Amino acid sequence: MGFPERLKALRLEKEIMQEDLAKAIKTTNATISKYENGRIEPNLETLQLLADFFDVSVDYLLDKTNVRHQHDVLAFHTTEDLTEEEWEEVKRYIDFIRSKRDD
Repeated sequence: MGFPERLKALRLEKEIMQEDLAKAIKTTNATISKYENGRIEPNLETLQLLADFFDVSVDYLLDKTNVRHQHDVLAFHTTEDLTEEEWEEVKRYIDFIRSKRDD
């Protein structure tokens, strides 16, 4: 998958037409079609507009990661330097928090 496929998948997930997306980011239906067909690539400003519209990171939109949101990336990175014991404690705490949902 690349940017064209990711863009189309996000648009279909949101159940909107190319025309609706074009209006939302102030471009044309033809431009959205060209993005989805891989004939042209958006500039950085447009990439950010698309990422904001779909509430995903630019990296996700560009298919550089499967992590949709930046805060998810930050949560992962903050655990990288934990020892195995500390990580196990974090996982137990997460399980504890989740178990409170069932109460």
